[in-house]
Amino acid sequence: MDEFIPALDIKQGNDKTILLLSLTAGDLKEISYFNTRDVDRVEGLQRQFDNRRSRAIAEFVSNDSALLSNNIILNLELAKNGLELKDVYDGKSFNIGLLKDRVRNRKTVSEHEKIAFVVDGQHRLRAFEHIDKDDFNIPVSALVDLSLAEVAELFVQINYNQKPVNKSHVFDLLGISENIFPKYYLSHKAVVMLQDDSSSPLYNKIKMLGVGKGFISQAALITAIEKYKVQETIESSGTKCDAKLMYNVLWHFFTAVANSFPEYWGEKKLLSKTVGIKTLINLMNDFLNIAIRESVEFSHSFVESEFSKISDDFFGKDIFNHLVGEKGVTTLYKELKRELGLDAN
Repeated sequence: MDEFIPALDIKQGNDKTILLLSLTAGDLKEISYFNTRDVDRVEGLQRQFDNRRSRAIAEFVSNDSALLSNNIILNLELAKNGLELKDVYDGKSFNIGLLKDRVRNRKTVSEHEKIAFVVDGQHRLRAFEHIDKDDFNIPVSALVDLSLAEVAELFVQINYNQKPVNKSHVFDLLGISENIFPKYYLSHKAVVMLQDDSSSPLYNKIKMLGVGKGFISQAALITAIEKYKVQETIESSGTKCDAKLMYNVLWHFFTAVANSFPEYWGEKKLLSKTVGIKTLINLMNDFLNIAIRESVEFSHSFVESEFSKISDDFFGKDIFNHLVGEKGVTTLYKELKRELGLDAN
């Protein structure tokens, strides 16, 4: 018997049906196919597949707290399989059959005989070809038996007439008003100063809009500063933290990083990747607590003295070669604390 899952049907233009449901990445891959221009140059609708995009999404999704909130849009091709909507969807119980048995028998014949065509979201879905997360739940909007022309029109509307908002663009907007997401305002201003000040160790090294020059993501920096509550740690000393003070703390810390670990600092190097940045900000919080507890000035010389406890070959360990996601951050952070003798504190 086919597996049934919850689905909600809604009606739009000329009584067209859209089903809203959630499918695991594994189930989606099993019932879906793509039709990109490099496969079918006559009727292919989607842009040429870019494996780099899918690998980047895969790295993001490997993070245990990652969210993919945008729906994958499918066209359920029931008619060509001799089916109608009533054959697969029960509007009373709001359940739909995945038809996995029917698809499983056909998929060795032709990908195009699968039941669902991916209208939008091929790079997101194919990201799961690179990671073992087939149980990851993905929101889906399923259209029913649209014609090729209707699918093409929908694809153009989604990808060319609607403008997506880059996460780093959102952070840039936070500079307009302190009343918009105020918890990000201070850290955003500090990061802008780090990028713009020619004396900064991060001068022109931050991707402010998520693209362009730089090897550090603005979003990664700000997210880590907030996650590890750096402002709260600074203010635990009794000093009110403003953007200038946050900038000074980050300036001294990353100056020490650049001075202490030149082999592992820079484009595509361990400490500059998202895993490294998050780990460093977490460790910076520990150093701030030490400085506050011991009434020592938080300076790059202080941080460098702490870093001097790390052996020269520490970051060259094989264990650090393929760190990704929050598990990677946890691994690197635990190893660093052990190396620094902080795990017993």
